[in-house]
Amino acid sequence: MDAKLNEVRDQAESRGFVTYTFKVGWYNDAVGNAFKLPFEYDALGVLLLSSPDMFELNFLPYLKNNPTQEVHRDPLDCSVADFVSHLKEGILKDEAVETYFDYETDPRTRRPRILLQTVGHVAGAAFYYQQMHVTNSESSKKLYGVSIHPDYGGWFAFRSVMVFPHHFLPRDLSPKPPVDVVPGNEDRLKLLLLFNDHWKDNRFRDIIQPQKRYSELQQKYFGTLPADRKILVNDYLSGLPP
Repeated sequence: MDAKLNEVRDQAESRGFVTYTFKVGWYNDAVGNAFKLPFEYDALGVLLLSSPDMFELNFLPYLKNNPTQEVHRDPLDCSVADFVSHLKEGILKDEAVETYFDYETDPRTRRPRILLQTVGHVAGAAFYYQQMHVTNSESSKKLYGVSIHPDYGGWFAFRSVMVFPHHFLPRDLSPKPPVDVVPGNEDRLKLLLLFNDHWKDNRFRDIIQPQKRYSELQQKYFGTLPADRKILVNDYLSGLPP
């Protein structure tokens, strides 16, 4: 299985993704019953994270190869699902794999099928900063959490998880804590306030100096309402300046 995981990692990197392994039990220990996954504690999970390069290395090529993308589906979501399907039908064709995506919800509860920021934290990919990590005596306002990657700051996204029910990590393996890149209370509070109140201007993403940011085209795409992104896609496909 190690050889297959190495090949998955290499193919992912060639498309602008980064992979991290974790035990399903680490995730289950960190979430409530409604979000626990039905697998053994030591079962192998692989987290798929998109770096700033994913847009140009995976998404735009996908658009070129699928110019008649169905309008009722988000094309970027489809590009990620297409890559995961490529892995499952290729390297992993002989493996049992359960997949989860960032856009999926449980049809019965309408909750996310998986809490990817929590996965990212227990897998050691990116520290998940939450309200419990700050002391803020001036406000009782609820602040939603945000993950910050040691290399990309906030310029990344968790995209998918693959669980391998028949493969297990060593029983004595412990989780590697994520790098705490925003250690001070004042900076953590600043991060959460920027994310909650000013997320559109992207300042929260630069709470640390990232190695790379989204390209101008990528920022324009994500800054456009989903209903209007088809215009950008059509402009790109027709060769017009976006």
